[in-house]
Order: sequence, then structure tokens, then C-alpha cells
Amino acid sequence: MATTARKWFYSTPEPRPYYIEERVNHTLWNNRLQNVFMSCTQAENPVMMEGSMNGMPMFFEFVPGQYFKLRMGEERKEIVGTIRQILLGLKPAITYQDTEGLFVVEWHTDGGDARWTEIQGDPAFQGLRRMKTK
Repeated sequence: MATTARKWFYSTPEPRPYYIEERVNHTLWNNRLQNVFMSCTQAENPVMMEGSMNGMPMFFEFVPGQYFKLRMGEERKEIVGTIRQILLGLKPAITYQDTEGLFVVEWHTDGGDARWTEIQGDPAFQGLRRMKTK
């Protein structure tokens, strides 16, 4: 079953953990992230998933059609690039390190201006960077 982000990010998936896991994991595997398995921990918005890649923790949070947040144990540009491809070319809007020491990248379909204003100056967001979205 080949699936893309159109089935779970650009349209609202059924709020059933198994279906979300199946669609997201197949999308990851079809895009060269075969050693990642994500489990759905919350099927209602925001959808929450957790997993790991070779022992490195990974977390997804997303609201279909609005934003996608990737949190991982370290900065891995190849993973960020692959998630960008999975999200059909949507460019990352914001990066930072959170209070748990995880590297975070956020993609926003609206460009992320409101989110940037919301978190700017908050000490919980270390190394906050605004990415060029154009």
C-alpha cells in the first residue's frame, strides 16, 4: 500500500491510531526511513506519535493541513530533508531546542508567522531560528 502525506496530513485521517500509524509508517518507509517505526499515542488533534530511529527518540505532532512538528534526539539534516519531501515540498518554518534537549523542526502551511511571534523570547525555546519559507 503506497501512501503519501495527502492521506494523513493534507486531509484529516480517521481518528484511529492503527490507521494513522499504518499510513505514516508506510510513507516514512517509502521515503528511505525504513528503520523508523512510529506509534500513535493520540489520534485526535493534535495527532501525537512517538518512536525511534536507531535508538534516537523521535516524536511527531501535527494538525492536518496546519502544522507538523518533528522532535528528535539530535539535529539530523537528512531526516529534516526527507520529512520536507514527505510533506510534498513544504519548507521548515522554525527550528529550536526544547526544554528536554530535543532538536525541533516545525513546518506550517501558513508560513509560521503567528507561531514565531508566540514563541519568540520564551526561554523554553533555545537556539530559536526562523527558516526562510520563500
